[in-house]
Amino acid sequence: MKRRSTSGETESELVARARRGDLDAFEALTRLHVRSILRYAASMVADRGSVEDVAQEVLLVAWRRRADFEPERSLLPWLLVTTRHIALAANRRRIRHETSDLEAVDHLHQWERGRDRREAAEELDTPREALDGLPRVDRDLVRLCFEEGLSYDEASLALGLTPPATRKRVQRIRGRLRSLRTATTGTQYEN
Repeated sequence: MKRRSTSGETESELVARARRGDLDAFEALTRLHVRSILRYAASMVADRGSVEDVAQEVLLVAWRRRADFEPERSLLPWLLVTTRHIALAANRRRIRHETSDLEAVDHLHQWERGRDRREAAEELDTPREALDGLPRVDRDLVRLCFEEGLSYDEASLALGLTPPATRKRVQRIRGRLRSLRTATTGTQYEN
C-alpha cells in the first residue's frame, strides 16, 4: 500500500518532486515520516534531550541527499538507517565529552601530586601540535571521526575518499599519535 500525504499525493510523487528541490514536497515527506524518526531516535540516543537534534540532523542530511532518493522506493527505511547512524554518533560524542572531562580531572590530580603545571600543559599541547602538522585531509578526518563522531564511511563520503583509503589514513594517524605519545611520555600503548 502506498502512503499518501495529507494533500493526497503518494510518497513516490512527493519524492520525485523533492528530488527536484521542491521544498513543499520535502515538507510533506517530513510530516509523513517525522513521528517514525522521532520514535526511533528516542529509542537510540542515551540523552533524551538529543532526540529532536538527531531528528533535525536526519532531515538536513535527507535534504542534502534528496537527489539520491528513488521515487519507486519508500523513503522511510533510508530515514531510519540515517537516524540510527546519527543517533549512534551523538552517543559517541556524548561519551567522548564525558571522557574528556575525566581526562581533565586526571591531569588535575597529577598536578596535585606535585607535577609541574607547565610540563602537564606541554604534554597536552604535543598531540595538538602533531595534529596541526597533518595534511588538511587528515585533520578533517580527525575532526569528522573523532570530534564529530561520524563513521569512517560517512567521513569518506564527506571528504570524497574511498572507505579503504579513509581507514588507512586513520590507521596512520593513530600510529603517529601513538608514536608521539611513546616518545613524549615513555609509555608504550597497546592496540
